[in-house]
Order: sequence, then C-alpha cells, then structure tokens
Amino acid sequence: MQTRHHIRPDTAHHHPHVHRVGAGTWRWQCDCGGASCRTAASGLSWRQAVIAALNHATCLAP
Repeated sequence: MQTRHHIRPDTAHHHPHVHRVGAGTWRWQCDCGGASCRTAASGLSWRQAVIAALNHATCLAP
C-alpha cells in the first residue's frame, strides 16, 4: 500500500504579477485567481497596478 500525497496550492501567500497591456496601461494578476479589472475603461498606471498587487499580496486567503 502506498501513501497518497496531495499537492495543495499555497493559499496563505499571494504572488501577483504586473503586466503591461497597452501604452501606459497595466494590470495585475495572481495565481489564486485574483486580478485587476480587465475592462478597457479601467486602465491602471504602473504605480496603481503595483500598489494594488502589493495590497493583494498582503491579504490572506480564506
């Protein structure tokens, strides 16, 4: 009989990524599924995207 190992995602730590999507428009996305708004009207500056991503990274998942 073998022991089964389950790989569980790390829900306690968030590592969001900031991506450029257009001229002066940035978005962030996290592996947990969190992300900035993706509509064209809600483009973020680089500074806003980084601050939002850092804010998300400090939150703990439920």
